[in-house]
Amino acid sequence: MTFRSSTPDSASTANRMTEPDMLLWSEALLQCQLACGKARFYSQLGQLLQLLLPSDEYMVLLFDPKQPPSLLHQQKPLQSDDFDRYLQSAYVLDPFYRLGLQQKQQGVFRLRDILPANYAEYDHYYNSYFRHLKIADEIGFIIPLPADRRFVHIELARFAGSELFAETQLQQANRLFSVISSLVVQHQQQLPLQEGSGSAEHDYIDAFYRRFGTEVCTPREHEVLCYMLQGHCVKTIASQMQLGLETIKMHRKNLYAKLNIGSHPELLALFIDLLTLTEPPVRRDPLLQNPRLHYHSALSEAS
Repeated sequence: MTFRSSTPDSASTANRMTEPDMLLWSEALLQCQLACGKARFYSQLGQLLQLLLPSDEYMVLLFDPKQPPSLLHQQKPLQSDDFDRYLQSAYVLDPFYRLGLQQKQQGVFRLRDILPANYAEYDHYYNSYFRHLKIADEIGFIIPLPADRRFVHIELARFAGSELFAETQLQQANRLFSVISSLVVQHQQQLPLQEGSGSAEHDYIDAFYRRFGTEVCTPREHEVLCYMLQGHCVKTIASQMQLGLETIKMHRKNLYAKLNIGSHPELLALFIDLLTLTEPPVRRDPLLQNPRLHYHSALSEAS
């Protein structure tokens, strides 16, 4: 996930470099090794990565399924309501979070390669809801940690006006992933465990996602809902579910009527807003707690 940064554009000439200067690389690598377990580690790692993938934004997050993400480093720290909302709840829709936690992937990924096809509507929401500057290109490292399904996500982004990352740079990053991953794991293992880490009260994030819409929607509608939360459009949902376009449109229309919304972005906003307001534990469909919805009173009486 990327937010505004006022750092100077260092990416416009980046694609002219085919291999990082080995002397500089060796020195930066040594400094990273010496910084393992120390506060300056991610700053040193950022300098190392700039030699490989010069970027306008560099940020490091620690994702843990049992608690909200921790911001480990940001090139230019930014405090804003959108940033806080992301850290508190909206991160669950981040494609990198979903890839690392739900699909248990690791490696170096380009954002546009992991997004659903025909992502335009979701992308418009994704940018307008969280970002102050348009992102031209984004690469993410997903580095699993040894226990508890935690992983570190390193994000490198280029803003509009910068050149895209070259394929050769992405290939270099993939070849060096094991080196970067080993450094990060070594660093994290040397840090003291935070008090309260892994608290069960934060398991409600997964429970919220699993139960969202289950008591309000039919099974088919709920399946469509889950695909929409992942950013899929009608066409790709129809392909995934092996149903006709009109059938998916009908399910979507019924969803919108039940949830009292009128668009895909409104669905995402509703999900995030309810996630922010819902207190653990989550034992029933969170949508039942939303008084805006047409079915609320009827379902409450029935229960």
